[in-house]
Amino acid sequence: MKYGLWTGFNVTQAALLSPLLFMHPALLARAGLYTVGMMGSIAFVGATAKQEKYLYLGAPLLAGVTIVALSGLAPLVIPATAARTLMWSEKIWLYGGLAVFGGFTLYDVQKILHHARLAERGLVRRDVVNESISLELDFINIFVRMVQILGMQRSNRK
Repeated sequence: MKYGLWTGFNVTQAALLSPLLFMHPALLARAGLYTVGMMGSIAFVGATAKQEKYLYLGAPLLAGVTIVALSGLAPLVIPATAARTLMWSEKIWLYGGLAVFGGFTLYDVQKILHHARLAERGLVRRDVVNESISLELDFINIFVRMVQILGMQRSNRK
């Protein structure tokens, strides 16, 4: 049952991300490369750091993701005449989101390793599906922001 729901989740994510395929392939390749580089380097730091060193980041990251989410909703309540404010809310959404989801990658890698140590001792049940979803969502959020940033840079050059 759980693997079926996980498959449905992944199919839904693929359907929601499929419009990105209409973008320039080189842009998507660069965004993917940058995302893999960012995620890989941050995951390496999290995996090689002292045990549970970054698990304290959970609460600040939750506050950060709240600010990022609210900045994404800002265009719904801020009038279009406040262009400067909307520009800043977009920058918070893009660059703040990169920072927050980079932090979440670090936190999630440490959390996965912590849960793996607990599972080895038999204190908790091993749950690879839930562990993989957190890293997958970090990857998707970083990738989408990278695509947007690179797309904006490309349109500014024209």
